[in-house]
Amino acid sequence: MKTVFRTSVILLIIITALVFMLLSGCGSKQSPTGGKEDIDKLKILASIPAEFAEIDEQKVELTFSKTVDKASFLKGFYIYPPVKNTKIEYDANIITLKFLEALDKDTNYYIALTNRIKDVRGNPLDKNQTLIYRHGKLQSNRISGSITYENPTDAGLPVQVNLLSADSLLVLTTSFTGSSYALEALNPMQYQLKAYIDKNLNGRYDSAFEPYSEAILDSQPVINHNLNMVYADSVKANIRTVIGISNREYQIMMNKAVKTFEKIEIEDTKGGENLRIFAIHHSAEKITLLTAETDSVELKFIMLNVSDGKGNITPESSIRIAATTRPDKTAPTVLSTSPRNGASVNNLQPMLEITFSEIIPSSLFKATLTETDSGQIIPFRIIKSNSPSYQIQPEKPLTNYKSCLFTIEQETSDLSGNKIKEDFKLVFLPIIRN
Repeated sequence: MKTVFRTSVILLIIITALVFMLLSGCGSKQSPTGGKEDIDKLKILASIPAEFAEIDEQKVELTFSKTVDKASFLKGFYIYPPVKNTKIEYDANIITLKFLEALDKDTNYYIALTNRIKDVRGNPLDKNQTLIYRHGKLQSNRISGSITYENPTDAGLPVQVNLLSADSLLVLTTSFTGSSYALEALNPMQYQLKAYIDKNLNGRYDSAFEPYSEAILDSQPVINHNLNMVYADSVKANIRTVIGISNREYQIMMNKAVKTFEKIEIEDTKGGENLRIFAIHHSAEKITLLTAETDSVELKFIMLNVSDGKGNITPESSIRIAATTRPDKTAPTVLSTSPRNGASVNNLQPMLEITFSEIIPSSLFKATLTETDSGQIIPFRIIKSNSPSYQIQPEKPLTNYKSCLFTIEQETSDLSGNKIKEDFKLVFLPIIRN
């Protein structure tokens, strides 16, 4: 009897456990999640009246793809010219703007819609855009031009263009991709144009890493203005190092390309006097100097009021280096000419360009220009000198179809007295066809 009782108890426990497990399994089912998450951006589907049409009923009805969040709409839309007395009616995805004051005659009105406008789930408007309407005659001023990029890899990114009034009120906002843009149907007035590439998609310009372009444009029917998308640069130009080529030639290497500088001084730290500079040749971040010889062991190079291409100015930049005692024993050579030897030119007063392997001081440059057949001397003027590149131009028109010979004489030398190995001859023929 006891055995039967124990068996019944065990069976009861097992049955109870099975029932509990079944009930628990049923209870583990979760309630529906509500379907796929809504992540689609808000879009504008229609406008009444249509864009560029007359606002004859003093109202605009905008239909969106989804229900619009009221608070975000107030933050993200703009009207220009401003209409102070505006009533806004909301009906899910339809918003009606009613203008309760007289509108300006023969004026275009702009309703700018930015991505600060969101639906009730927080999805923003798909892009900044502007709808244009007219009250009276449609105004047709135009601003257009090309778009260039400091960084070529930016060429495929959308350029956000904001047009503002002279008192900085937003008139219209839009974007362009590619090499050109055009803003049309504009009122005749002065504008501020501001453009940038929103790389981090936060809806604003970040000067640390985004290119921009801006300008003030006067009122004209048609304005051609190119957008040069450049990066803000707060790094100032400074001397990175100085290389001693010889005891009379030094190269200043800057940390970036330099546009202008007021003055360069070389201080002889031994004698306390400035070393004489005979010639300065500037090319981007490299500046080459020809100097007097010195017996100093240390030189201090000083540059004053150095500016870069972004307008940053360095009042003073300096560096100390050991003076170079190595003499220059290398003779200069002619690297190239324009025109090439034996070529023709379509100008009776052509510009001859000669490029040397180093700086040639103008006082040590010796050359003649003659008519080949007669040997007649032709006077010329030196347009560019004291650098590796010289530019020469005849003082009067040459004779058509008469060959000319430009000779750089062997006496031509660099500052250290090294002469070119032999006369260099350039023959060219001026030809002007009627």
